[in-house]
Amino acid sequence: MENSTKSALIKSVVLVLLGAIFILGIYFVLTRGKRGDNSENYKLTVVDEITTTNLDKNYPADPRMVVEFYCKIMQTMYKETYSDEQADQMINVLSGIMDSELLDNQVNFNKSIKDEVTQRKKDDYSMSVYQVQRIGMEGKLDGRNACTVDCYIYLRQGTAGIPAIYQFLLRQDGDGRWKILGWQTKEG
Repeated sequence: MENSTKSALIKSVVLVLLGAIFILGIYFVLTRGKRGDNSENYKLTVVDEITTTNLDKNYPADPRMVVEFYCKIMQTMYKETYSDEQADQMINVLSGIMDSELLDNQVNFNKSIKDEVTQRKKDDYSMSVYQVQRIGMEGKLDGRNACTVDCYIYLRQGTAGIPAIYQFLLRQDGDGRWKILGWQTKEG
């Protein structure tokens, strides 16, 4: 009788241990899966997309795309929340699509962009819509290919809208990349 009691006790202990191992196994599978899902479901914000842009590998292919990228950066800087470090990174990317002559004529490009954005945010400006419309004049400027690109930009200040057409002047650099040399508002 004592043998059967010991045997039943051993069987009970083994079954309890196997049950505990089974339950722990299910717990680890479920919690490990959740941690993996969180890291895989992280979505880049617009700020992250800009700050992680590598212009050496992914430079905009044509003048229209350069102007579009400029507008996307400025729209993001006016609208989104970001750190000072992210602002510096976005301005560095922005300077990468600017012509060296434009940058050379700036006293401090980073500070001037930061000051402009700070003032625009303070005055409740946002760039709600932009649309690259057409590529205009094509020719040579200082021996390099140049063109103009018209872009419709709708700025909002509070509830008031300010539509304007900006004409960007772009010039190819030595690597054949289109860079923004300047811009002005266009009549009509």
